[in-house]
Amino acid sequence: MTTLHPIAIHILSVPGWRLRVWLAVVISLALVGLPLPIAGLVLWLGGLLGMILMETVAAMIREEHQAQRRLEMDRDRREQAAALAVRDAQIASLAAELASARSNSGLHRETEENRVYRQVGLHPRAPQFLVTSARRAYRAALHPDRHPRNRLEAQDRYLKAEAVFDRILELRR
Repeated sequence: MTTLHPIAIHILSVPGWRLRVWLAVVISLALVGLPLPIAGLVLWLGGLLGMILMETVAAMIREEHQAQRRLEMDRDRREQAAALAVRDAQIASLAAELASARSNSGLHRETEENRVYRQVGLHPRAPQFLVTSARRAYRAALHPDRHPRNRLEAQDRYLKAEAVFDRILELRR
């Protein structure tokens, strides 16, 4: 807070702008009746006091603007915090809905049986003719004779697919 000069306090405490104008008129008329060197000295001192008064008023206005900016920034921060709280609540409710949907969706944990079927792109409830057709397609596509450049890798893939289909046959018995 700005400390006010005593004369500035007295001048600023005069109520209303009309009284201040009359005070300036009276001081000006009083200066007219004084000899020129004394009037010049009084005007110089008055100018110094006027500068002090203007600096004081400018500092007060600056402080008022800074306080107003701080209030606006605080208001903006409160509004942003409120908006974030609303978004956090929305996120929490959506997370709860997602958890509820996941628990109610009937999806079970993946069993070994599902994993085995998934390795060859089948469903556990696939009919037998589909399993047989898939096995034939895998045999035709992965047979090492079809991949002479990568015979070892092809044989490895072929054996893995055959093992998966053998496991499927065991599960279906």
